[in-house]
Amino acid sequence: MVVAIILPILTCCTNKNQNLKETTLINYDSITFWIQQARLKKATTNQQIETLKKAYNLTSKISSDSIRSIYLNKIAIESETQNIDSLFLKVNAESIMLATKLGNYSILGEAHWNYGNYYTDIEVIDSAYFHFHKAYENFKLIKHEYFMAKMLYNMAYIQSKFKDYTGSEVLVFEAISRFEKVNKSEMLYHCYNQLGLVYYNLAEYDKAVFYHNKALDYLDKIRNKQIYKEGSLSNLGLVYQKLNNFEKAIDNFESALEQRELKNQNPYFYARIIDNIAYTKFLRGDTTNIENDFFKSLKIRDSLKDVSGVVIGKRHLSEYFAVKKDTLSAIKIANEAFNLADKVDNFRDKLETLLLLSNVDKTNSSKYLKEYVRLNDSLQVEDRKIRNKFTRIRFETDEYIQETQKLSQQKILISLGGLIVTLLLTFAYIVRVQRIRNKELIFEKEQQKSNEEIYSLMLKQQKKLEEGKIKERHRISEDLHDGVLGKIFGTRLGLGFLNIKGDKTSMDKLQSYIDELQSIEKEIRAISHELKNEILTSKENFFKIIEDLVEKKCNLENLEWEFNYDEKIKWKSINDNIKINFYRIIQEALQNVIKYADATKIDVAINLVDGNLELVIKDNGKGFNVNEKRKGIGLKNMKSRAIKIGGFIEVNSYKNEGTTIYVTCPIQNFYYD
Repeated sequence: MVVAIILPILTCCTNKNQNLKETTLINYDSITFWIQQARLKKATTNQQIETLKKAYNLTSKISSDSIRSIYLNKIAIESETQNIDSLFLKVNAESIMLATKLGNYSILGEAHWNYGNYYTDIEVIDSAYFHFHKAYENFKLIKHEYFMAKMLYNMAYIQSKFKDYTGSEVLVFEAISRFEKVNKSEMLYHCYNQLGLVYYNLAEYDKAVFYHNKALDYLDKIRNKQIYKEGSLSNLGLVYQKLNNFEKAIDNFESALEQRELKNQNPYFYARIIDNIAYTKFLRGDTTNIENDFFKSLKIRDSLKDVSGVVIGKRHLSEYFAVKKDTLSAIKIANEAFNLADKVDNFRDKLETLLLLSNVDKTNSSKYLKEYVRLNDSLQVEDRKIRNKFTRIRFETDEYIQETQKLSQQKILISLGGLIVTLLLTFAYIVRVQRIRNKELIFEKEQQKSNEEIYSLMLKQQKKLEEGKIKERHRISEDLHDGVLGKIFGTRLGLGFLNIKGDKTSMDKLQSYIDELQSIEKEIRAISHELKNEILTSKENFFKIIEDLVEKKCNLENLEWEFNYDEKIKWKSINDNIKINFYRIIQEALQNVIKYADATKIDVAINLVDGNLELVIKDNGKGFNVNEKRKGIGLKNMKSRAIKIGGFIEVNSYKNEGTTIYVTCPIQNFYYD
């Protein structure tokens, strides 16, 4: 009966789980599909926004927070890549909240990395640096060497941009040590190239040459070199330019031009190289055709709206015209460069152009120098503030970590001291308590043994009652058959042989009494036989004992209950030890349900399944996690009892889905009626 009930439930649960699994897979596939659609080159900005919004809306249907956080991070990365700022800020903030709740440092690190990229793009540099540093700290917690190194490189790049070259140098070397552990050649190239730029700006040109050449060595290990080699050759050319080694500078610039067809593939870089070659020749004193090259580069930069490139080109032209004594052209072009730099707030180019104007425009030289000094001082103050911010971000984070470690150490010391004191104070007490506990355990064991003996006696008494009832029925049957029936039979025969004369009515009446006596004989004989028949024997047996137990326990707590059993089981053929342990397991299980489960109904069933006696106890309570919850003495006792009778016990429970206890044991010499 129980099996018949459980199978539909299991089938229903299986179908439900299958449907849930299919729905989840559909959600995951759909989210992935919409993210991929946003990456299509032919997709417009509006289409990208709509597809990513669809992907984001589908994440709300994911029940697992950990999986949802992964997809939120993917959508945030794609939104930042596609410059969809409003969606990025919303999704990334949600990603950080969920990752913080889950303690997922990997997702937290990537979310801060996303913020770092976003603030770098909009040039909010202190915020970018803060988030790169936060990302680094999270990746540090999970010991992700590659991502830690990437964040160090990003921070080094930002510090270099704001002239904190020493700080940048330290971080780059730390990044290199981590990139070497994971063998990332491309990032090692970028690091050594960055070191070359750092030493160039620190005027340590020999070191700059060394690290640029080392960066070029790593290019041999990179498949997709992109424009890296041309960039490194150009950087080397600029270093040699500073060393006044103009021949090597020009060789490197020209080698960069020879690498591939740059004019069409990367016109920005092509224009820069043309200008660098022309300017290096100018510094060398060679003015042959360099004017044409200056204008050629300037024309390309102007067509590409490369404002910074145009400013540099005009500065170089201004210097060229100044040397040619064409002062008016030199001043005019220098002013054009300054106004353009001022228009886009390019302070580096404004400084360089002010210095140039102070040299070419002798009339206003003092004015330009004063403006140069003022602007340079203000920029130094701002750069110093930003560098201090970088230091403060690192310091505050390190200080927080050190303080946390210090507090942890203090906590450990206090805990250790308290533990030692507690041990010293309670050592004697523990010994005493242990002795008392041992006595309690012995008493409990003896009591348990006594209870089992009482139960065994109860079963034997029940058996004797059954036997007494059967004997009594047999006695009554025999008394009716041999005594009462014999007397009635004798009386009937006596009446039949009497020679009584009378009228016809009296004789008919006499015969009717004789017939009635015969009918009574038959009825008594039938009752006598039925009393001997075992079909009418009392049902008062082990099932009745269990039913009484379940009824009594459940009625006390106003619980609904149901007890099902296989009526064909002959308990008299089953070992008393099995019955005792089954009884105790049911008793313990009912007690646990009443105390902890908050259930409203309990089902108990005993059946024979494949030659095994099977006990199923099921409740509709709040359930518990069988893997996490510490197993109490009750569960341990039930398991111990199942083992004693050569069986096993299985407990299945889920939160808010109730608990089911299965107990099975093999039975020797059982049989059906």
